[in-house]
Amino acid sequence: MTELLQYVVTGLMTGGLYAMVGLSIVLVYKATEVVSLAHGELLGFGALFFWLFFVALGLPLWLSILVMLACSALLGLIIERFAMRPLIGQSLFSAFFMTVAIYLMLDGIFALILKGGAVGWPAFLPAGNIYPGGIRISLSSLATLGICLSLFGILAAFFKYTKIGLGMRATAEDHQLSQSAGINVKWVFLAIWAISAMAAAIAGVSAGNVMGVHYYLPFFILMKGLVAALFGGLDSIPGVLLGGLILGAVESIAAGYLAPIVGGGVQEVAAFVFLLVILIVRPHGLFGLARIERI
Repeated sequence: MTELLQYVVTGLMTGGLYAMVGLSIVLVYKATEVVSLAHGELLGFGALFFWLFFVALGLPLWLSILVMLACSALLGLIIERFAMRPLIGQSLFSAFFMTVAIYLMLDGIFALILKGGAVGWPAFLPAGNIYPGGIRISLSSLATLGICLSLFGILAAFFKYTKIGLGMRATAEDHQLSQSAGINVKWVFLAIWAISAMAAAIAGVSAGNVMGVHYYLPFFILMKGLVAALFGGLDSIPGVLLGGLILGAVESIAAGYLAPIVGGGVQEVAAFVFLLVILIVRPHGLFGLARIERI
């Protein structure tokens, strides 16, 4: 029983990273109905921005985080204004492939910067382990999970209690009705890309602290975040949180019990088998809305 609890706890810590990336995807989808793959690279660049300001330039931690968030938001604004906005009114398929093109372009720049290697990541979160009830918990991973839950809490309050957040929720429901009510839909799109880019950047810094920053990090975390978003429902913020945590736990349990039997790679396969089962049983996700269209 202790072994199972150890796998679950370890998985929950990693699942927080998946949830944060899935959150950035869900935020864009809720407002624009576009599934964005570009946020995988926004995650990577957020980590690079932090490394540049904190390690390379030696700025204080708090200032490095603020400047990193500002740079990530600016990158999100540029993407929305010059790549996504011209596609307003076009098919969602075209917008989706635009995010793929953005991902590939940024991925090339990311690879050029790293040159196939990795950057030395600073240890700025608590180190060591604690052992409550005999369960080993990494303090660094626990801090990452705390960051994840705090981010979800802040955004939940933002969307529920602020005028801007309420406008974004209205826009997510119906663009035309929102515009007729006086909401500037284009401004909402711009704001949501900036906010989602900052959320992805926070996920990137958290992932870098746990896994390091290397060339494959954006793709690896993006795929897991996408699975979490699809599991929870692409239009559900609580759903993606639960989806990420469950996905992390499933991966950890699969790796713990099945990997010794069938060999390595089980953890990666488990995520996509999990997604396949969910899409068969509940295609719109655990908390997503089933949409019925008349033809």
